[in-house]
Amino acid sequence: MNEHFENSNNSSIASGGMTEPLRSHLHSREELCRQLESLPQNADADYAEQLAALQTKWNTLPEVPPEYAEILDKHFALALKAAQTAAVEIEARCQQHQAKIAEAKALHKKLDKLLAAGELILHSEVETLNRQWVECTETLSSLESDAETFMAKFRPLSERMQAEQAAENARAAAADKLTEELADLTAKDDIDLLKERKVAIESEYTAIGNVPKASADRYKDAHRQAVSKLSQHYETLDLARWESFTLKQDICNELDRLLDLPENELPKAAKELQALRDKWKLLGTVPKSKADEINPRYIEATRKLQHRIDEYYADLRQKHKQAALAKQQLCDKAAALAESTDWNDGAAAFKELQAEWKAIPGAGVHEKELFTAFRTSADKFFNARTAYFNERNAKFEAVAEIKQKLISQAEQLLEPTQKTSDSAQRAKQLRSEYTLAGRAGRAESELNAKFDAALDKFFAGRREEFANREEQAKKLINEIETLSVDITDPSSALSRYRAIKNELKELGCRNTFQSEIKAGEKFDTALSQAKARLFADKLGMSKLVTRQLSAVWESVKSGTELEENCLAIENLDKFPKLAAVATLIAQVASGDAKAEEKLLKSLASATSERKRIVAELEKTVGIENKSENESSMSDAMSLAAELTAAIVGNFASANAKAETPRSTADPKQLLSEFVNAGLPEADSLEELFTRFDNAYAKLG
Repeated sequence: MNEHFENSNNSSIASGGMTEPLRSHLHSREELCRQLESLPQNADADYAEQLAALQTKWNTLPEVPPEYAEILDKHFALALKAAQTAAVEIEARCQQHQAKIAEAKALHKKLDKLLAAGELILHSEVETLNRQWVECTETLSSLESDAETFMAKFRPLSERMQAEQAAENARAAAADKLTEELADLTAKDDIDLLKERKVAIESEYTAIGNVPKASADRYKDAHRQAVSKLSQHYETLDLARWESFTLKQDICNELDRLLDLPENELPKAAKELQALRDKWKLLGTVPKSKADEINPRYIEATRKLQHRIDEYYADLRQKHKQAALAKQQLCDKAAALAESTDWNDGAAAFKELQAEWKAIPGAGVHEKELFTAFRTSADKFFNARTAYFNERNAKFEAVAEIKQKLISQAEQLLEPTQKTSDSAQRAKQLRSEYTLAGRAGRAESELNAKFDAALDKFFAGRREEFANREEQAKKLINEIETLSVDITDPSSALSRYRAIKNELKELGCRNTFQSEIKAGEKFDTALSQAKARLFADKLGMSKLVTRQLSAVWESVKSGTELEENCLAIENLDKFPKLAAVATLIAQVASGDAKAEEKLLKSLASATSERKRIVAELEKTVGIENKSENESSMSDAMSLAAELTAAIVGNFASANAKAETPRSTADPKQLLSEFVNAGLPEADSLEELFTRFDNAYAKLG
């Protein structure tokens, strides 16, 4: 067979596929694996035999090539292991099933025994059997026919037991109701009702019949307690009569004592007499042999005591009437004083009335009414008095609060963070507000002292501060005058001057204000002169560099060879646009055509720019440029004077003869632009310089 599969395998390999016999064997093995995997789900009573049959069948199958056999054998081994594990579980379930069947048979036999017992059966036994049957059959569907047979016999028994149990419960409930009623009657003190209902309850209980033991025991216990209570009642009834006689003797003795009390204690005796009468009524009867002795004694003692009390209260009512008249007069006086606004004298008068009131005895039933009227008048006066003083005190407190806030604000003026230029004005304003606030009552003196101390301290510190600030301001003004002596660096000097001005502004010293103005004017003049000198130097330098660079370009245009270092013009690096032109001239001299094109454009642009600047400047000073050749140098000022006028800013003067509209351009900006402009064309150079000088001369 191996040779057959080897030949088949070789044949399939040679043909590039699998032979039909090999495919069939492989399918057979796969089918056995599937059957083995599904065996636990389809398990029945022959599970072990089916498992053994599948193993035998697998072992009898033809062998397959090793590369297939390894995979299939592993697959079959895993399925076999799972099936064997399931076999153990199935066996356990089968054993459990058999045990349940055996238990069901035993319960059938138990039911037959209960049926045979007849009337001797207990309800609890029936309930236990029913519970056991439900627990046995709830997981076994195969016992359905047995369940029907069981329930056919069990149901009538269960219904009979339920009916018997219901009847027994009804008897127990009826007995418990009688027991509860008897216990309630025993707990109460109504002996007559207990005697009457006890006989009826005994008859009703006997009529119930067979009562369950628990209910019967409870009834017997309640009945025993009721009998015991009645027995005790009959035994103590005779003793109670003798006890009542003894207590009534005590009451008579107490009445004799009250008859001997002094007159001032009769109100207390009246209350005690009423209490003794109430106590006498509550006491029971006495023995017949003692009734004729105790009752007359009690009646005579109460009559005598009541007579004394009545006489006492008649005299007391007369005294109350007299006291009421006296107190009514005090009420009338109090009512008249109630409307008074003389708070001090009125309070003294009310105190005298109160002293008189206390000296008068009570007015009896009218005391409360009279006292209410007197108290109402007093309250009206004193409430109005309190309201007046409260209102006055509230005003004082409000004023005190306002003044305290003003004091706090005055004290805050002393803090460095609160000091401003208008602190003095604020201090004066606080003084005015403090005066207008009004008086603060008793706190006025203390508040005035605090406020005056705060302002005195503020102005003292302010005077000292002013002295220090004036001294510091003088030092700063001296520094300004020192700066004005010789300004070599206008930018640095101006920066320091501005810093000093800021410091002087912060100091705000009025005493040095005029000196500050004079020092500032002196510095402005010196700064203008220094700027004029610097600007004149830079303008002359710019003209000189421009003329030299123009001469070099004219030489290059004429074809003259560029001399060595001819473009090394002094101060050329200070004018970036001219330096850029110098670079282009060097490139043109070396034969760069593109550089020449750029240079020509630069010359034209610079010429146009300088003409624009000159035209704007002429328009600013009011020169009408009618022709390019029409200009005069006779009216020109010296260059230094021109520059001085420009830096100072004297651009407002106009030519008295000219009415040309003025430009709004900034002359300083135009001057700066002209100085830093590029190289113009040679034929326009001197003309532009001349026009610029003429226009610049008009600025002065």
